[in-house]
Amino acid sequence: MRGLIRDLLCGPALWGGLLKWKKTIEPRRVPYGRDKAQYFLDFVPHVPHGDTVVVYIHGGGWDKGSPAFFSFIGEWFAREGYRCVMPGYRLVPKHPFPAQLQDVTAGTRAALAYLEGRGVDTDRVVVVGSSAGGQLGALLCYTGELAGRFAGFIGLGGAYRFDLDAPLSLRLLVKRLLGNGDPRAAQPGLLLDEGSPKTPMLLIHGLRDGVVGFACGQDFCRRALALGIPAKLCLPEAGKDSHSDYVVGCFLEGTKNRTLATLLDWMREREGELSPSGHV
Repeated sequence: MRGLIRDLLCGPALWGGLLKWKKTIEPRRVPYGRDKAQYFLDFVPHVPHGDTVVVYIHGGGWDKGSPAFFSFIGEWFAREGYRCVMPGYRLVPKHPFPAQLQDVTAGTRAALAYLEGRGVDTDRVVVVGSSAGGQLGALLCYTGELAGRFAGFIGLGGAYRFDLDAPLSLRLLVKRLLGNGDPRAAQPGLLLDEGSPKTPMLLIHGLRDGVVGFACGQDFCRRALALGIPAKLCLPEAGKDSHSDYVVGCFLEGTKNRTLATLLDWMREREGELSPSGHV
Protein backbone atom coordinates (compact mmCIF):
# COMPACT_ATOMS: atom_id res chain seq x y z
CA MET A 1 0.00 0.00 0.00
CA ARG A 2 2.85 2.38 0.81
CA GLY A 3 4.29 1.89 -2.68
CA LEU A 4 0.93 2.69 -4.27
CA ILE A 5 0.63 5.89 -2.21
CA ARG A 6 4.14 6.92 -3.35
CA ASP A 7 3.07 6.35 -6.92
CA LEU A 8 -0.04 8.50 -6.57
CA LEU A 9 1.99 11.31 -5.03
CA CYS A 10 4.33 11.50 -8.02
CA GLY A 11 1.42 12.34 -10.35
CA PRO A 12 1.65 16.17 -10.17
CA ALA A 13 5.36 16.13 -11.01
CA LEU A 14 4.70 13.93 -14.05
CA TRP A 15 1.98 16.22 -15.33
CA GLY A 16 4.27 19.19 -14.76
CA GLY A 17 7.00 17.55 -16.80
CA LEU A 18 4.54 16.74 -19.57
CA LEU A 19 3.38 20.35 -19.76
CA LYS A 20 6.99 21.51 -20.11
CA TRP A 21 7.79 19.03 -22.90
CA LYS A 22 8.63 20.84 -26.14
CA LYS A 23 7.77 18.83 -29.22
CA THR A 24 10.44 18.90 -31.91
CA ILE A 25 9.47 15.85 -34.00
CA GLU A 26 6.00 15.44 -35.48
CA PRO A 27 5.11 11.76 -36.03
CA ARG A 28 3.09 10.41 -38.90
CA ARG A 29 -0.13 8.64 -37.91
CA VAL A 30 -0.92 5.51 -39.94
CA PRO A 31 -4.09 3.41 -39.46
CA TYR A 32 -3.82 -0.38 -39.58
CA GLY A 33 -7.44 -1.28 -38.75
CA ARG A 34 -10.97 0.10 -38.63
CA ASP A 35 -11.15 0.91 -34.91
CA LYS A 36 -10.01 4.39 -33.92
CA ALA A 37 -7.41 2.84 -31.58
CA GLN A 38 -5.87 0.78 -34.38
CA TYR A 39 -3.13 3.04 -35.66
CA PHE A 40 0.59 3.50 -35.16
CA LEU A 41 2.80 6.56 -34.94
CA ASP A 42 6.07 6.76 -36.85
CA PHE A 43 8.85 8.94 -35.45
CA VAL A 44 11.74 9.78 -37.77
CA PRO A 45 14.98 10.95 -36.09
CA HIS A 46 16.67 14.10 -37.39
CA VAL A 47 20.05 12.41 -36.92
CA PRO A 48 19.81 8.58 -37.13
CA HIS A 49 21.93 6.41 -34.83
CA GLY A 50 22.68 2.99 -36.29
CA ASP A 51 19.96 0.81 -37.79
CA THR A 52 18.07 -0.38 -34.69
CA VAL A 53 14.32 0.23 -34.88
CA VAL A 54 12.33 0.62 -31.67
CA VAL A 55 8.77 -0.62 -31.29
CA TYR A 56 7.41 1.08 -28.17
CA ILE A 57 4.22 -0.23 -26.51
CA HIS A 58 2.53 2.14 -24.10
CA GLY A 59 1.06 1.27 -20.73
CA GLY A 60 -1.96 2.60 -18.88
CA GLY A 61 -3.37 -0.44 -17.14
CA TRP A 62 -4.84 -1.82 -20.40
CA ASP A 63 -7.81 0.51 -19.92
CA LYS A 64 -6.41 3.92 -20.85
CA GLY A 65 -3.70 5.59 -22.87
CA SER A 66 -2.81 5.78 -26.55
CA PRO A 67 0.27 6.37 -28.72
CA ALA A 68 -0.87 9.98 -29.12
CA PHE A 69 -0.95 10.54 -25.35
CA PHE A 70 2.49 8.96 -24.88
CA SER A 71 3.98 10.45 -28.04
CA PHE A 72 6.73 12.17 -26.05
CA ILE A 73 8.24 8.71 -25.47
CA GLY A 74 8.41 7.95 -29.19
CA GLU A 75 9.89 11.38 -29.71
CA TRP A 76 12.51 10.74 -27.02
CA PHE A 77 13.71 7.63 -28.86
CA ALA A 78 13.83 9.58 -32.12
CA ARG A 79 15.86 12.34 -30.46
CA GLU A 80 18.34 9.66 -29.46
CA GLY A 81 18.60 8.65 -33.11
CA TYR A 82 16.25 5.67 -33.26
CA ARG A 83 13.41 5.20 -35.71
CA CYS A 84 10.47 4.49 -33.43
CA VAL A 85 6.98 3.18 -34.14
CA MET A 86 4.23 3.06 -31.51
CA PRO A 87 1.27 0.72 -32.19
CA GLY A 88 -2.02 1.49 -30.49
CA TYR A 89 -4.50 -1.07 -29.25
CA ARG A 90 -8.12 -1.37 -28.16
CA LEU A 91 -8.75 -0.98 -24.45
CA VAL A 92 -10.59 -2.89 -21.75
CA PRO A 93 -13.27 -3.41 -20.52
CA LYS A 94 -14.98 -2.95 -23.90
CA HIS A 95 -12.39 -5.19 -25.54
CA PRO A 96 -11.15 -7.90 -23.12
CA PHE A 97 -7.83 -9.69 -23.62
CA PRO A 98 -6.53 -10.94 -26.06
CA ALA A 99 -7.75 -8.00 -28.17
CA GLN A 100 -4.78 -5.94 -26.93
CA LEU A 101 -2.23 -8.56 -27.98
CA GLN A 102 -3.98 -9.10 -31.31
CA ASP A 103 -3.79 -5.37 -32.01
CA VAL A 104 -0.19 -4.98 -30.91
CA THR A 105 0.74 -7.90 -33.15
CA ALA A 106 -1.17 -6.55 -36.15
CA GLY A 107 0.03 -3.01 -35.52
CA THR A 108 3.66 -4.06 -35.24
CA ARG A 109 3.45 -6.16 -38.38
CA ALA A 110 1.86 -3.26 -40.28
CA ALA A 111 4.41 -0.77 -38.94
CA LEU A 112 7.39 -2.88 -39.96
CA ALA A 113 5.92 -3.47 -43.43
CA TYR A 114 5.39 0.30 -43.69
CA LEU A 115 9.02 0.97 -42.78
CA GLU A 116 10.32 -1.66 -45.18
CA GLY A 117 8.24 -0.09 -47.94
CA ARG A 118 10.17 3.12 -47.31
CA GLY A 119 13.56 1.46 -47.48
CA VAL A 120 14.13 1.18 -43.71
CA ASP A 121 16.20 -1.82 -42.56
CA THR A 122 14.11 -3.75 -40.01
CA ASP A 123 16.57 -6.57 -39.31
CA ARG A 124 17.23 -5.17 -35.84
CA VAL A 125 14.04 -4.38 -33.97
CA VAL A 126 13.94 -3.89 -30.21
CA VAL A 127 10.57 -3.97 -28.47
CA VAL A 128 10.21 -1.66 -25.45
CA GLY A 129 7.16 -1.70 -23.20
CA SER A 130 6.13 0.11 -20.03
CA SER A 131 3.88 -1.47 -17.39
CA ALA A 132 0.91 -3.01 -19.26
CA GLY A 133 2.93 -2.42 -22.42
CA GLY A 134 5.71 -4.50 -20.89
CA GLN A 135 3.32 -7.43 -20.52
CA LEU A 136 2.15 -7.04 -24.11
CA GLY A 137 5.70 -6.60 -25.37
CA ALA A 138 6.87 -9.76 -23.61
CA LEU A 139 4.00 -11.74 -25.10
CA LEU A 140 4.81 -10.30 -28.52
CA CYS A 141 8.49 -11.25 -28.29
CA TYR A 142 8.27 -14.69 -26.71
CA THR A 143 4.87 -16.13 -27.71
CA GLY A 144 2.59 -16.04 -30.71
CA GLU A 145 3.12 -15.45 -34.40
CA LEU A 146 5.91 -12.87 -34.20
CA ALA A 147 7.99 -14.63 -31.54
CA GLY A 148 11.60 -14.80 -32.68
CA ARG A 149 11.25 -11.81 -35.00
CA PHE A 150 12.88 -9.35 -32.63
CA ALA A 151 16.42 -8.55 -31.63
CA GLY A 152 15.73 -7.56 -28.04
CA PHE A 153 13.10 -6.81 -25.42
CA ILE A 154 13.18 -4.07 -22.77
CA GLY A 155 10.49 -4.06 -20.11
CA LEU A 156 9.96 -1.23 -17.62
CA GLY A 157 7.77 -2.35 -14.73
CA GLY A 158 6.02 -5.01 -16.80
CA ALA A 159 3.19 -7.11 -15.40
CA TYR A 160 4.64 -10.50 -16.32
CA ARG A 161 2.88 -12.49 -13.56
CA PHE A 162 -0.41 -11.88 -11.78
CA ASP A 163 -0.17 -14.67 -9.23
CA LEU A 164 2.91 -13.71 -7.20
CA ASP A 165 1.50 -11.81 -4.23
CA ALA A 166 0.26 -9.14 -6.65
CA PRO A 167 -0.60 -5.73 -5.18
CA LEU A 168 -4.28 -4.83 -4.96
CA SER A 169 -3.94 -2.37 -7.85
CA LEU A 170 -2.72 -5.09 -10.21
CA ARG A 171 -5.40 -7.56 -9.10
CA LEU A 172 -8.11 -5.02 -9.87
CA LEU A 173 -6.62 -4.16 -13.26
CA VAL A 174 -6.34 -7.83 -14.20
CA LYS A 175 -10.04 -8.39 -13.53
CA ARG A 176 -10.82 -5.69 -16.09
CA LEU A 177 -8.25 -7.07 -18.51
CA LEU A 178 -9.39 -10.68 -18.57
CA GLY A 179 -13.15 -10.59 -18.26
CA ASN A 180 -13.92 -14.32 -18.44
CA GLY A 181 -10.68 -15.11 -20.26
CA ASP A 182 -7.88 -17.51 -19.35
CA PRO A 183 -5.44 -15.80 -16.92
CA ARG A 184 -2.56 -18.05 -17.94
CA ALA A 185 -2.70 -16.85 -21.56
CA ALA A 186 -2.01 -13.28 -20.43
CA GLN A 187 1.04 -14.00 -18.25
CA PRO A 188 4.32 -14.20 -20.18
CA GLY A 189 6.08 -15.32 -17.01
CA LEU A 190 4.05 -18.54 -17.14
CA LEU A 191 4.36 -19.05 -20.89
CA LEU A 192 8.15 -19.07 -21.23
CA ASP A 193 9.38 -22.59 -21.97
CA GLU A 194 12.16 -24.48 -23.73
CA GLY A 195 10.73 -23.54 -27.11
CA SER A 196 10.72 -19.80 -26.42
CA PRO A 197 13.06 -17.73 -28.60
CA LYS A 198 16.35 -16.71 -27.00
CA THR A 199 15.65 -13.02 -27.52
CA PRO A 200 17.83 -11.03 -25.07
CA MET A 201 15.94 -9.02 -22.47
CA LEU A 202 16.61 -6.09 -20.17
CA LEU A 203 14.15 -5.73 -17.30
CA ILE A 204 14.04 -2.53 -15.25
CA HIS A 205 11.90 -3.05 -12.17
CA GLY A 206 11.51 -1.16 -8.89
CA LEU A 207 11.95 -2.82 -5.52
CA ARG A 208 9.15 -0.71 -4.09
CA ASP A 209 6.82 -0.79 -7.07
CA GLY A 210 3.39 -0.55 -5.47
CA VAL A 211 1.40 -1.01 -8.68
CA VAL A 212 2.90 -4.17 -10.20
CA GLY A 213 5.30 -5.46 -7.55
CA PHE A 214 8.99 -6.35 -7.80
CA ALA A 215 8.28 -10.10 -7.87
CA CYS A 216 6.97 -9.71 -11.44
CA GLY A 217 10.33 -8.62 -12.81
CA GLN A 218 12.44 -10.81 -10.55
CA ASP A 219 10.56 -13.99 -11.43
CA PHE A 220 10.55 -13.24 -15.16
CA CYS A 221 14.31 -12.70 -15.17
CA ARG A 222 15.01 -15.88 -13.19
CA ARG A 223 12.77 -17.96 -15.44
CA ALA A 224 14.39 -16.55 -18.58
CA LEU A 225 17.90 -17.31 -17.32
CA ALA A 226 16.90 -20.85 -16.37
CA LEU A 227 15.75 -21.37 -19.97
CA GLY A 228 18.95 -20.00 -21.48
CA ILE A 229 17.48 -16.65 -22.49
CA PRO A 230 19.98 -13.80 -21.95
CA ALA A 231 18.39 -11.61 -19.29
CA LYS A 232 19.44 -8.72 -17.09
CA LEU A 233 17.47 -7.19 -14.22
CA CYS A 234 18.26 -3.61 -13.18
CA LEU A 235 16.80 -1.24 -10.62
CA PRO A 236 15.55 2.23 -11.57
CA GLU A 237 17.21 5.34 -10.21
CA ALA A 238 16.90 5.59 -6.44
CA GLY A 239 14.36 8.17 -5.34
CA LYS A 240 12.66 7.96 -8.74
CA ASP A 241 11.49 4.39 -8.47
CA SER A 242 7.75 4.68 -7.94
CA HIS A 243 5.96 2.88 -10.76
CA SER A 244 4.91 5.92 -12.80
CA ASP A 245 8.26 7.61 -12.23
CA TYR A 246 10.37 4.92 -13.83
CA VAL A 247 8.00 3.50 -16.47
CA VAL A 248 6.93 6.89 -17.86
CA GLY A 249 8.39 9.84 -15.98
CA CYS A 250 11.99 8.96 -16.80
CA PHE A 251 11.35 9.82 -20.47
CA LEU A 252 10.51 13.38 -19.47
CA GLU A 253 13.92 13.78 -17.82
CA GLY A 254 16.09 12.33 -20.56
CA THR A 255 19.47 10.65 -20.19
CA LYS A 256 20.30 12.46 -16.97
CA ASN A 257 17.93 9.90 -15.48
CA ARG A 258 19.86 6.71 -14.66
CA THR A 259 17.00 4.48 -15.77
CA LEU A 260 17.22 5.78 -19.33
CA ALA A 261 21.01 5.76 -19.26
CA THR A 262 20.82 2.06 -18.39
CA LEU A 263 18.39 1.45 -21.25
CA LEU A 264 20.56 3.25 -23.81
CA ASP A 265 23.76 1.59 -22.60
CA TRP A 266 22.18 -1.84 -23.02
CA MET A 267 21.03 -1.04 -26.54
CA ARG A 268 24.26 0.55 -27.70
CA GLU A 269 26.70 -1.85 -26.09
CA ARG A 270 24.98 -4.77 -27.73
CA GLU A 271 24.06 -3.34 -31.13
CA GLY A 272 26.52 -5.65 -32.83
CA GLU A 273 24.84 -8.64 -31.19
CA LEU A 274 21.24 -7.56 -31.74
CA SER A 275 20.24 -9.79 -34.63
CA PRO A 276 17.05 -11.88 -34.57
CA SER A 277 16.95 -15.61 -35.13
CA GLY A 278 14.89 -15.04 -38.26
CA HIS A 279 11.85 -13.24 -39.62
CA VAL A 280 8.38 -14.65 -39.30
